Amino acid sequence: MNAQDLLNKLVDLKIEGHDLEKIAVSYRHDYDSDVVGVVDLEEGLYDEETNLRLETIVLITDNTEK
Repeated sequence: MNAQDLLNKLVDLKIEGHDLEKIAVSYRHDYDSDVVGVVDLEEGLYDEETNLRLETIVLITDNTEK
């Protein structure tokens, strides 16, 4: 999945009449895994060559400082 795929799925939900502000985001590793709530989305990796082009985003499940 890429970021555009994610955005398209969210737009489809909104078009279907869902209020995105009332939908929690969660994550699971596979269909047999426990569901974990997502609390944030951050920039992930940038391209190796120039370090300017964002190539990944990361869903965060615990954003407390360690």
